[in-house]
Amino acid sequence: MALVTAKGLARLRLHPQILPSPSALSELQTPPRPPLTAGRLRRAVPTGPPSVGFEGGTWTAASKRTGVVAVKRGMSALWDAWGQLTPVTLLQVAQCQVVVSRFDAQCGEYRVQVGAADVPRSLSHRVARPQLAHFRRYAVPPKKVLADFRVSPDAILPSGSVLSALHFVPGQFVDCQSKSTGKGFQGPMKRWNFKGLRASHGVSLSHRSGGSTGQRQLPGKVFKGKKMAGRMGGKTCTVQNLRVMKIDTVHDIIYVKGAVPGPEHGYVKVTDALRKGWFNKTFPPGAVVPFPTFSGSKSDIARELVAPPPDAGEKDPLARARREIEK
Repeated sequence: MALVTAKGLARLRLHPQILPSPSALSELQTPPRPPLTAGRLRRAVPTGPPSVGFEGGTWTAASKRTGVVAVKRGMSALWDAWGQLTPVTLLQVAQCQVVVSRFDAQCGEYRVQVGAADVPRSLSHRVARPQLAHFRRYAVPPKKVLADFRVSPDAILPSGSVLSALHFVPGQFVDCQSKSTGKGFQGPMKRWNFKGLRASHGVSLSHRSGGSTGQRQLPGKVFKGKKMAGRMGGKTCTVQNLRVMKIDTVHDIIYVKGAVPGPEHGYVKVTDALRKGWFNKTFPPGAVVPFPTFSGSKSDIARELVAPPPDAGEKDPLARARREIEK
């Protein structure tokens, strides 16, 4: 039987002829809710398919770990084993914790909600009260950023678990997702790499225009998706298959090869490479994968963990071609 709200009861009082009996009205009352306090904690995984514990296990090719939310600190460069200068992006995993793990019954998947960057106590009044109640329920300090990651049933984590840079392995491949830097309103040459018109005298004040955008009377319109001038950047994009060159265990910094979208001090979602996993090449051969995440002590680990050197038979990218040596 459906529950009757206070607004519904007010409407029933306006129409006495449809007002139910007192016995039936008592059955329609909403049951009282227990008070929401910090001590009332709910288990991270609600009821759903077969219950899964938090003990973890051994990583397999079918396992899908959670990701982390890192802060982009800028770019630098490293010398690799071949003596080649490699540009890298510094991603710092700062105050990253698991808020809650749950089972989504609509899509039939397990999800882990991860928060990063604690809100200062002096700014806690700016956090909405529903969000404060959400963090209080799972005994986690308020976070500035929240992100959801789909995981396998054996990779869920309890609330409050700390995620660090040691969640990843040097030499593995990761996917980085962030919002690209906004460029404002730009023309077609910068936005879509158009060639532009000729630089001759016959082209008057339209050297950087986009040219024709339509046809004749039929169809008599501009098709949707036409590459024209407009707002550039500021969209969520993902860069795949970036190699982890080095990990700083003291400051929790991940050195990722190549560029990552977004400005400095922006938040980036870092996960294990998806497409490399199709061919079982996400992690280097023989690597020990922390599963579901690293939970040991950092005291016995070196400050810097570097990607493994290349194999003996791997080709030197700086070596001359064979045809050049034979000459």
